[in-house]
Amino acid sequence: MSGLLFARASRDVRAFFIERHHTMAGIDFDTIAGTKLYISTAAPAAQTVAAFEALTWVEIGQITNVGSVEGREYTMATLSTVGDSQDREKKGSFKLPNAEFECAWVPTDAGQILLKAASKDYSVPSFKLVGQDADDDIAFFTAQVAKFVRTGGQSNDAVKGNFTLLRQTDTITA
Repeated sequence: MSGLLFARASRDVRAFFIERHHTMAGIDFDTIAGTKLYISTAAPAAQTVAAFEALTWVEIGQITNVGSVEGREYTMATLSTVGDSQDREKKGSFKLPNAEFECAWVPTDAGQILLKAASKDYSVPSFKLVGQDADDDIAFFTAQVAKFVRTGGQSNDAVKGNFTLLRQTDTITA
């Protein structure tokens, strides 16, 4: 809100913007630090937190970059009418975006061994992403492992692996 408009606004409107500014300035947030990813070769009995929690989990070690595991990507349906030369767009179908992860390449890591095996078949493992605040930042989903590859680099680069998860279910949060 510009200074002149703010000065002319009613006391209630000014109070709202002042309060909102102070609240936004003090927003607390989490970081990715401490996030862990787990894999289970089993499927949940149902798409519920309890069913996912009942699975046996193996941590995928040495994650260095966490992919996006929530949300949807919608395609656009377009109607182009000739009479008024207008293109109209609406949301069409959706897909669950791929989740791209990176890890230090550790061939003996139990989680990475399971990832490698899943990348060679058409199975749909279950995944659990535990955020920094492990008590209330847990996401469950199923996905195919479309890629698990060792990456290259330069002489001072760590040997890493990249893997892509093709999400098959919406993410369920605990």
